[in-house]
Amino acid sequence: MDHVIGYDLARGLHIIAVIAWISGLLMLPRFYAYVTSSQAGGELETAMLKAAKNLRLIILGPSLVLAWTFGLFLFATYLAGDWTRPLNEVLGQVPHWFWGKLLLVLGLSGYHGYLTSEGRRIAKGERRRTEKFWRLMSEIPFIVAIAAVLLATLEP
Repeated sequence: MDHVIGYDLARGLHIIAVIAWISGLLMLPRFYAYVTSSQAGGELETAMLKAAKNLRLIILGPSLVLAWTFGLFLFATYLAGDWTRPLNEVLGQVPHWFWGKLLLVLGLSGYHGYLTSEGRRIAKGERRRTEKFWRLMSEIPFIVAIAAVLLATLEP
């Protein structure tokens, strides 16, 4: 079966999309921290709200879609030779580390959704969280990314 895209190219594009996604997830809470600490209606708040919206629309949304798309392609390619067996048997052969990585990625996807929802609230003028909270939240994607990368590279 010929593919439009090869495994190595898909893997490279997946990594690039994940880097963009994690970078955005690291930056977005910092923008929220700046908004939270700024004067309502001021120049800094306006600039940070615009930057946060652009980050969500231009980088985070597309990189999330591309990371998942290429990740699912890689997973399907990994399983491609096994489709003649029952699905539960095929999935039973998937390494345990993969399921851990998948859970971490699902968690990051949920975190992405949370940040998007909070961004809409912040844009409406709601300041439910402190600057310190947002600064702490900006560390979460890095910690999760470390765990996901180590699972994928060490394959414990």
